[in-house]
Amino acid sequence: MALINPFVPEEIDYHSRKEIDSTVNTAVDEIVTKIVEEYPELVAGVESGTQSRALLENKIRELVIDKKLYKGSVEEFIQKVFDVLFGYGPLQPYIEDPEVSDILVNSFNIVYIKKFGRKFRVPVDFGSEEKLTRYCYRIAAMCGGKLDENSNAEAVLTDRKRNLRIVISLKPINVLSPSISIRKPTTSFTLDELVVKGMLSDEQKEFFKKAVLDRKTIVIAGKGGSGKTTLLGALIDIVPHEERGLLIQETFEIKPRHPDIVCKLVRISDNPEVKDYTLFELTKIGLLMSMDRIFIGEIKDREAMDFFNAVYTGHRGSMATVHANSAGEVVNRLILLMKRSGTDVPVDDLREMLFASLDLIVFMEDYKVKEILDLRGGGVK
Repeated sequence: MALINPFVPEEIDYHSRKEIDSTVNTAVDEIVTKIVEEYPELVAGVESGTQSRALLENKIRELVIDKKLYKGSVEEFIQKVFDVLFGYGPLQPYIEDPEVSDILVNSFNIVYIKKFGRKFRVPVDFGSEEKLTRYCYRIAAMCGGKLDENSNAEAVLTDRKRNLRIVISLKPINVLSPSISIRKPTTSFTLDELVVKGMLSDEQKEFFKKAVLDRKTIVIAGKGGSGKTTLLGALIDIVPHEERGLLIQETFEIKPRHPDIVCKLVRISDNPEVKDYTLFELTKIGLLMSMDRIFIGEIKDREAMDFFNAVYTGHRGSMATVHANSAGEVVNRLILLMKRSGTDVPVDDLREMLFASLDLIVFMEDYKVKEILDLRGGGVK
């Protein structure tokens, strides 16, 4: 028997290895597609922890044996399927990058990311439009959403495990290609870190610190992706610890370091047997919880009335964000949202209520503080 010399490198047939890898990947793709088509609820359940992983493993094992797709270790193959089913594949590095706020897939080979308001194209290629479409179905299944080209060609999903908000659009709603928009939380930064990253100046940082300690009520305005939530998270973290707060969000973007803040999430379900908890309802419930301040991730509708009524009746120092095109537009925008509550209070009285309860309007653009409007006579800063 010939001896093996450990110092002589083993000859590897890289061509054969590449063919084997390609065959395995093709088999994995086939099984993943089948699982997503036939067992989407099971995939979502395993991802959320409400269903057994073993049950999904058995389904994969049955398919592999039935189709005779793989000659190697079935257990290793099952793990490869899980790696594809419960990850973001070529987008995973950008999911894990804490500075990336948005991942924007326009087609199978055109992908952008955003960091602090700046957009960059990244070298991601899904291979084909067909593969991107299958990827869209897989992500929808993982997040417990429904997606099909006939009745659900567009879906708004929440990956609660990773705190992501995802919008997927398929043809024929999208004309040229399926698209994916992923919004990631970038809310773990302190005010000092935001100064370093250019969101605000040292002078503005000190102004905000004093405003929070003085219990100023603050609304942060701007368009989507302007940095509103990032700034709100940093401001919440400097609230004195002897004060108790309630934070209500649609997606768990802000994870406060403050020890006495209760976090609530909006819940809207397609299942008629599952009770919905809207932003409006959670705001009303919050008024019964002995809170000093209330924080709302984004005011979008009639909850505006309850929020400012709470501030008006003692919850000074509360904070929220709202979509608006300028600081000067915010008051009218808030009045419109307050009227959606069905209140019969005249507009002039609502305006008076706002000016009595709201102290500062901060306008954000491209992850920068562009304007601070002091409604107490301080003007624009």
